[in-house]
Amino acid sequence: MTNIKNSLALAFLPGYLFSCQYEQQINDNDSEGKSPVTANPKECSDQKLIRRYLEGLQLESYDYIKEIIHPDFKCINTNTDSIRDCLEELAHWKSQHQKLKHLSFSDPVLKSVRVNRGILKGDWTLVWTTFSALDGETLKSIKYEYHMAIKTAGDKIMEIQTWHQVENESSDLH
Repeated sequence: MTNIKNSLALAFLPGYLFSCQYEQQINDNDSEGKSPVTANPKECSDQKLIRRYLEGLQLESYDYIKEIIHPDFKCINTNTDSIRDCLEELAHWKSQHQKLKHLSFSDPVLKSVRVNRGILKGDWTLVWTTFSALDGETLKSIKYEYHMAIKTAGDKIMEIQTWHQVENESSDLH
């Protein structure tokens, strides 16, 4: 996660979940006896869903991806300050596949948690991976760290927040 330039966005979810206060938060119950952050009981199925999503992106399987994302899906890209819905997200990846060859994600590191209250309430999986591809025009290799916070509900992906570093800031490869 080093060298990610949008540190404010990076601090938004992972900073809350994995701050030095995380262990203390587990023990600090609210008035109903519920900790603010607990283990996600759907960890295995959520992580399997996210691996399927990444695999679908690599294989350009847009119909497959459409099946696993919620109709109210949104993707928040903090690099471009954009918010995309389901159709816009699919169009984005189609355009990336037209520009890039051999698009892939490294084997992701996944950490799932349940946020029990506040604006982030829900089941989240934090994803750390490396994105790589070959630029179809310049034939240059592209490789950068890619981080996602993915919210799931009912075996569907509801929301994705992305942070990633791009070597060339003028690049439109986001």
